[in-house]
Amino acid sequence: MPSKCEVCALVSIEFDKLASRVHKRVSSEFADITEKVCEGFNEYKIHKEKTGVERFSRESSKTIATLEQLREKGVRVELGMPYEMWNMPSAEVHALRQGCESLLEDYEEVIEYWFLKKTGSADLFKKLCVQNALINGDTSCFGTKQPDKEL
Repeated sequence: MPSKCEVCALVSIEFDKLASRVHKRVSSEFADITEKVCEGFNEYKIHKEKTGVERFSRESSKTIATLEQLREKGVRVELGMPYEMWNMPSAEVHALRQGCESLLEDYEEVIEYWFLKKTGSADLFKKLCVQNALINGDTSCFGTKQPDKEL
């Protein structure tokens, strides 16, 4: 399951990505982004071969990509579930979305302040995660790297 650090980091990345598309940072735009940010996690896939925040990405995992290539070549691949479910959101992704919704609810004022003040994505991670949601907690899901790129 996603750690609190992973949830917070991914929320800060997704929120910043959506905020960067807004022309005018006003309260109504903040409300629109708040409604959309957690929905974006439904597109995420879990990459069990990776660690930390990199476990979550919109790209298919190497395993699923390889299995799909085999299937396209006519190889019968049995995973114990129908093919249509291969790319369905996993339990980890559902937990990520629930964590997102809780985080947005608990720290709405912090995120809104950041949004209206037009500061950068690393600032959102620092303000939301390091200084609030994860205060005195584990922020190691990024190692020494700050979340400054889209996953």
